[in-house]
Parts: sequence; C-alpha cells; structure tokens
Amino acid sequence: MSNCSSTTPTLRSPKRAFLRTVATTGLLLAAASAPSFAAGLVFSDDFESGNTNKWGQDGGRNKCVVVSQAVDGGTPAGGQNMAECNWNGTVAWDAPTAYSTLRLASFNYSKEFLMRMKVRYASDVDHKFGAKAFRIYGTDSYYFGAQMEQAGGPLFSFFETINGSSGPMTYGAGTAVGDGKWHEVEIYVKHNDSGANGALKVWVDGKVLQSGANMITATAGAKWYPIYIMSNWSNNGPDWAHDAGNHTYWDSIEIYSDAGSGASGSMADGTMGGTASTARTPNPPTDVR
Repeated sequence: MSNCSSTTPTLRSPKRAFLRTVATTGLLLAAASAPSFAAGLVFSDDFESGNTNKWGQDGGRNKCVVVSQAVDGGTPAGGQNMAECNWNGTVAWDAPTAYSTLRLASFNYSKEFLMRMKVRYASDVDHKFGAKAFRIYGTDSYYFGAQMEQAGGPLFSFFETINGSSGPMTYGAGTAVGDGKWHEVEIYVKHNDSGANGALKVWVDGKVLQSGANMITATAGAKWYPIYIMSNWSNNGPDWAHDAGNHTYWDSIEIYSDAGSGASGSMADGTMGGTASTARTPNPPTDVR
C-alpha cells in the first residue's frame, strides 16, 4: 500500500492529517468534496422495529437483541430502542455465546459508499486488550474497536487486508470510544476505478481519524461486505481475558452509496444525509499538513 495518510502504528502517538489538504510531498489526503447528487441511503436500521430482522446470523453465533435500556441503565442514542451485543470470555472461543452478532451479507453499491453508526460501550466491558466491535470481512477486511486497556478506550481502526496487503491503521489516542458515552463512527470507501486512485476515510464524532487517497482500495472484483456487528475478542494471554458480561450498544446505522439517490451532502466528506437538513456541516480545516 502507498500514498496513505494513516497513523504510523506507534501506540498512543497518532498523527491526524485533515481532509481536503495536499501535503508538500504530493500526498492527497482526501477525495473530492463536491456534493454527491447520484447517491442515497441503501440500508438503515434504528431498531425501532423492535427486532433485528434486517440482519442475518453469523453461523452458529447468537444474534444481538433489541432493548430499550442497557445493563448499566443507559438509553438509546435516539428513539426507544437499540441493539445490544455481548462478549462472553468464560466459554470456548467457538461457542454460540462467545459473542453475539448481526450480519449484513451485502448492500448495493458500485464504487463508493459511506457507513455511519452510533456505538456505546457499557460500563461492564473489561479494561483488557483485544475486543473487535465492528468488522467488514470479505476478500478485503477492516475492523475497529475501543482499546479498553487505555483510559477512555481510544479507537483502534485497521484496514487489515486490501488486495492482499495490510492497509491503513490508527491507534487513535485522544478519540474516546469506550468511555460509556455514545459515539458516531463513519467509514468511507471509494474503489480504485483504474490504477491506484481509490480513497479511504474514517471519522469519530465528525473528526477525521484516518485518510488516504490515490491508492488501491479493493481487490479486483471484490466488494466490501459482509458486515459484522460485532466480531471476536482475541485471546492472547491474561491481559486479554474477559468475563461473561461485556456489552456494546448500537443505534442509527446507515449506509449511503452511489447506487442510491435522493440524499444530499458528500460521502467523501461524511456529510451525506437523507435530506439537506440532516447533512452534517463539514468541519473547518485544522492541523493542515
């Protein structure tokens, strides 16, 4: 992989390059930010239905459930319901209850998509290494999770495989995700159309955490799915061990793509919304490189 502005993988010391700037080395940090008119919502779930019928099941794993109140008394990010998932470290790694999941086998897009979701770690999540909260696991793969071994649980975000090679990662210090509050995570991918002209981007609460452009972003013929909420908790020793109750909550999950229509804003800027009134205003340039 080349021409990527992701954080150098040194724990607790991330670099934050902001979108829409061009480094003097010629590295483009963001895709074009013009509004997207031929794009729209292709999947959403706020769990107000009271069920998870829009999602499939990950093999023999138990599905996440819909609740109105968290185990620690927390409430949904919006509306009356949210999805509740859990890691159980007291059973075998391949037991149905080792972690509960939701699986989205596919969604409609051609070359470009934006995922947006709200996630909250409950107070019962152990402060240990290794939890993966969200995963895209097809030919190419990506995951994120809170680093609960650190104060605030900063995000760890990793495009672990793209076209057979490791992609961008960030350790995200200063971007709390596991602090018991709701946080919004957004993931943008533009496939390389011909040659290395694709783009990747990740935001936490509206701030760009990873950004890369002019790069290969997909294996030829592959798509960025299936999607899993959640994924496994690694078991690499005592510092990774966790107990039976480690709950995360999910709400307001949206996917926009170039296969939809009717939305306003820009996928590349993370500003796309169902209507102009719901599109987020782009952040002003900061930390320009």
